Amino acid sequence: MRQETAGVTEALIESAKKEFLQYGFRNANLRRISADSGVSTNSIYTRFGDKSGLFSALVKPAADGLMQIYLESISEAAECGNAAAATNMGDEGTELVLKYIYDNFDAFFLIFCNSAGTEYEHYFDKLAEIEEKYYKSFAGQFAHTGHSVSDFFIHVVCRTGWQYIYEIVSHKLPYEEAQSFMKSIREFSFAGWAKVLGAGQ
Repeated sequence: MRQETAGVTEALIESAKKEFLQYGFRNANLRRISADSGVSTNSIYTRFGDKSGLFSALVKPAADGLMQIYLESISEAAECGNAAAATNMGDEGTELVLKYIYDNFDAFFLIFCNSAGTEYEHYFDKLAEIEEKYYKSFAGQFAHTGHSVSDFFIHVVCRTGWQYIYEIVSHKLPYEEAQSFMKSIREFSFAGWAKVLGAGQ
């Protein structure tokens, strides 16, 4: 009986993923999910509560995993006390984040592109807000004399940083191309930050 239930739930999750990927959350239809999976709509409500609960079941493990990786990475960089080391840690953290996203690509496509109307609609904003706090501290700690960085500048730069990830995911860039793209972005960003902070002057 347990094996049967597990099989039904697995079929339901797979059908729900296809539905949400094709139609997004708002336009997804539980009747289509039910028909595709062979699971009654009543069973969907029993297992997940509603359409939001079903969507969350699909993306929550990946979303929580990425948040943990990101928080650990940015926390280590914030505590190192050295600009060059922090930059290197940021480099490594970006690689970890990118790989994790590609290991869970469908979940993040749903979060970044198809989550309007769910609790994950603002997940992107939460990531950018965390990065913004880190970069305010980074700029305050490592800016050279005569070089101040406005909070608004940091706000826009941090949101733009996650926008790059959104573009990669929304365009379904192959992983190797995404790696190359993000390497170029990091080189571009590091050079810009060095100039803004007055490094080497």
